Amino acid sequence: MPTLSEGKKVKIPELELIDDPSLARVYSNFVSVATGPYECNITFCHIDPTSKSAKPEAKVVAKVMIPLSLVKRTLEVIESNYNNTMKKLEKLQKK
Repeated sequence: MPTLSEGKKVKIPELELIDDPSLARVYSNFVSVATGPYECNITFCHIDPTSKSAKPEAKVVAKVMIPLSLVKRTLEVIESNYNNTMKKLEKLQKK
């Protein structure tokens, strides 16, 4: 059961993710975040690293808005997933 940083345990219901085939995966190498009193707006962009432009452009590839109440848990899940992936990669590199 996931534990929040406040020490509270919460039960997360099992959800079936229903994929929408019309949504394509997009690549992003830059993220912009703006937080309001009720929501967090995350804009995912792609910056072409091979561009020779004096002022590089960040092409917006996706925009997501989540409620402010979900931000902390989202960060915890991302951090946990990242840490688990790094541990697995370290084990593979040691072989």
